[in-house]
Amino acid sequence: MSGRDDLFRRYCLPGNRYKKLLSVNVLSGDREQALRFGRAMADDGRRASMAELEGLLAGDWREVSTACWLIGFAQRWEFRPELSRRLLAGEAGRASKGIAFVLARSGEAADAEVLAHRLAADLGDPAHRSYQPWLLGALLVVEERLGRMVSGGLLAPEGPWERWAEASTLGSSGPARWAGLVRQWVELAEAV
Repeated sequence: MSGRDDLFRRYCLPGNRYKKLLSVNVLSGDREQALRFGRAMADDGRRASMAELEGLLAGDWREVSTACWLIGFAQRWEFRPELSRRLLAGEAGRASKGIAFVLARSGEAADAEVLAHRLAADLGDPAHRSYQPWLLGALLVVEERLGRMVSGGLLAPEGPWERWAEASTLGSSGPARWAGLVRQWVELAEAV
């Protein structure tokens, strides 16, 4: 078994972890089960070596996404610059939700700027429909922490978010819904 296969088996597969991170089912189920999941994420994130997390970040989307969540749960902020760079460069793809979680959990002004920049660049691009709500939710959570608005122009009437929402196929595209989901993930991480 290769080192990369071992990383995937150890960090992505337990309890179908990478699949659970794609949905919100962890949050909508039993609270004790969610806390167990969160503790396992935080424990594995703290236990993972820098080289192991770097190995996951060099893998496919499942490994990269899982690495982001491990980083966020364990507050491994040394990876924030790389994750921010990927998001700014438009290289995050399916890991964008995990990066949004990391930046929301960190909650610094620089995180808000990164999220706002990516949203401004992508809201008009239908290819990025799957992760834009998570980026906006993360931005709104960071704004709450900072007590400072960065999203104003994005949320203006007839602005980029409103146009995106009108074209969206998602059931609910209200910013408050997405901020609430991101906030729940952050609260789960902070509870463990």
